Amino acid sequence: MPLTRIEFVNVASVEDFYDQLEGQLELDSPLGRDPDAVYDVLSTEIDGPINVVWHDSGFSRVAMGDWYLRLLDVLNIVATERADLQLSLD
Repeated sequence: MPLTRIEFVNVASVEDFYDQLEGQLELDSPLGRDPDAVYDVLSTEIDGPINVVWHDSGFSRVAMGDWYLRLLDVLNIVATERADLQLSLD
């Protein structure tokens, strides 16, 4: 089973996050632009193993404010629920 790698780079806004996520996944329909949609896609629609890497996460934390925390929370929940999903922040 091939590894799905999702990389976030220089995410300065919630729109950047959604654009980068949707751009890296082959989805049958457009990604909903809310944390619940991110959870749904990562928890059920993508086969593992999955490696999610958020580069420059400190920059994103400052630039995105509360949205960074909300989206990171979703990623952490999915990583807790799926043994085949790894999340790395750098």
